[in-house]
Amino acid sequence: MSLINVGLTGLRSTQTSLATTSHNISNANTEGFSRQRTEQITQLPSFSGAGFIGNGSRIVAIERFANEFLNEELRLAGEALSASESFLNQAQQLDSLLASSNTSLTGSLERFFASLSTAAEDPQSAATRQLVLSEASGLADRFNILHQEIFDQNQFVNSQVVASVQQINQLAENIASINAAVAASFSNGREPNDLLDSRDVAIRELSQLVGITGVEQNDGTINIFIGTGQPLVVGEEVTQLSTALSLDSGFTLDIIQPESGTIVTSVISGGQLGGVLGVQQDVLLPALNEIGRLAVVTANSINLQQAQGLDLEGNFGLNIFSDINTNSAMEDRVSASLENVGTAQLQVAIDDTSLLTASDYLVRVVGTTYEISRLDDNTVLTTGALPIPATIDLASEGFDIQLIGGTAVDGDRFLISPTRRGAQGIELVLNEPSQLAFADPVRSSNVSSNRGDITVSTPNVVSALDVNNQSLLATTGGALPFELVYSEATNQFQIANLPAGFTATPANFAYTSGVENTLTINLSDALGNNLDLEIQISGRPENSDTVLIEFNTDGVSDNRNALEMVAVQTTDLIRSSSAVANANQSLVDTYGQLVERVGVVTSQKTIETEANQSIFDQAFVNREEISGVNLDEEAANLIRFEQAYNASAQVIAIARDLFDRILQI
Repeated sequence: MSLINVGLTGLRSTQTSLATTSHNISNANTEGFSRQRTEQITQLPSFSGAGFIGNGSRIVAIERFANEFLNEELRLAGEALSASESFLNQAQQLDSLLASSNTSLTGSLERFFASLSTAAEDPQSAATRQLVLSEASGLADRFNILHQEIFDQNQFVNSQVVASVQQINQLAENIASINAAVAASFSNGREPNDLLDSRDVAIRELSQLVGITGVEQNDGTINIFIGTGQPLVVGEEVTQLSTALSLDSGFTLDIIQPESGTIVTSVISGGQLGGVLGVQQDVLLPALNEIGRLAVVTANSINLQQAQGLDLEGNFGLNIFSDINTNSAMEDRVSASLENVGTAQLQVAIDDTSLLTASDYLVRVVGTTYEISRLDDNTVLTTGALPIPATIDLASEGFDIQLIGGTAVDGDRFLISPTRRGAQGIELVLNEPSQLAFADPVRSSNVSSNRGDITVSTPNVVSALDVNNQSLLATTGGALPFELVYSEATNQFQIANLPAGFTATPANFAYTSGVENTLTINLSDALGNNLDLEIQISGRPENSDTVLIEFNTDGVSDNRNALEMVAVQTTDLIRSSSAVANANQSLVDTYGQLVERVGVVTSQKTIETEANQSIFDQAFVNREEISGVNLDEEAANLIRFEQAYNASAQVIAIARDLFDRILQI
């Protein structure tokens, strides 16, 4: 009987080994499967008078070939690869949008200013004027389309965030349920190999969605944390994540742990979620702000220059593009936190577009004070005591914040985005080609009685014109016309015949013959409106020689203001991010810098993704060398265990034959 028992133990051992080998072969292509091997030892022997007699073999364990360090290396590599891939996919899309000749802003800007240049050659032409309006409409449309495309891409990123959070919650539930099964198995003193493989696969899939940290416990379970240690899975318990519209912005989503109310968006990194959040904060929203800033500066600069001139009817120019400070535009620049308790309502008026940045700003109320900071470098710009004043002038940033109602209380927050919606709001508002103001409003001439030899330039209106100081240049009731009369006795040009109610400062100008003399004349009225005129005079005047300064009536062939509009293209109008103080750059240079910045980020992420792919591939190979199934090796094991099984069966057959003979005797 002992011989039969020994044979039976051999059968059982080799049968288990055959089953394990077959299991390996069946799962050769199963993702995350770790090959297994039986651990076989001899059974305790029995003592006899001649010594110890063996009692066969037994299987004490089914060992799982898994190296935790290699598994962790593969998980981290997958986490980094997923983050860089998701970032790269969105960055490439934006790069193509900004750089493509079909969608780029550069072409629209060049066509608009080229149409102005053409119109300046023949300022009376209705056809060239109509072309200017057509190209202006095309430029506004291009701004609108770019804003919408980037906005839609940002919305797609938000949808990815929602989908990723849902997948994270599902995987967290899966890991928690596996943890429960693993803990039960460990309590029985056995490791559930296939369950451990399934959990490793789930953890790797989770890490491809979000950066995680895993901590293994003594009972075999693994606790999973995200961010800076926020719990996601603790044993069998899961802390769900949820998404909600950002408290401070209508453009992003916050990721929240509802149980604690903790917002974890800012601490999440790695994985697909970290990648899309990174591209949103580092690329998409800054690009949206920059395109908006370009739109605001373009519209305002052209409108201001248009207001400097006269149209074909002799009227001062009306806005070509929509006003940048409409009530809706000013209100759209402020997003109040959804958690605000106070009733304060703010709006933002842009005062100087040349000082605008592409940054967002935060107004934060703490206790009885408020604080305003620039978010791109976290610089605190100003602080003050409550209540918030009617106007907070941020002159260094080119805008002011206005309180339009209510009061702010402790904890209130407001996100200020001066340029984010700028490209959305720009539109063509001038419809009549004849209303394009290509002529300058002032002209000069020598009177016919002059005896000297003097040359006079056309006057240049230095001050920006608006509805108030335009009245100074009105055809009736204004400060024009007046005269500059040369006095040989004092060697000066003196202001003469200025209409009543107006003041010219200074009243006279010293003159130097043989050089060009620049005269800057300030005109003002009793209401406090004023403007500066600049004129150049050269030559050798005689006593009483007179220069007449008058309104440019019927100046339909004048193209001076049209040329100033053309110059907007190359004028440094936009605040540069350069460290050089007061450094500005042109519209085209700013857009080119944006394209270059996005292109550089995309190129860097391409290189990073390729490197991460290589690291991941190597980590996968390293794991497979230890845990992967080698079919040749398993086939050899199958033959070996089959032979052992047959041999054990032969032992039993011999034992049975011997027992039968004993019975026959």
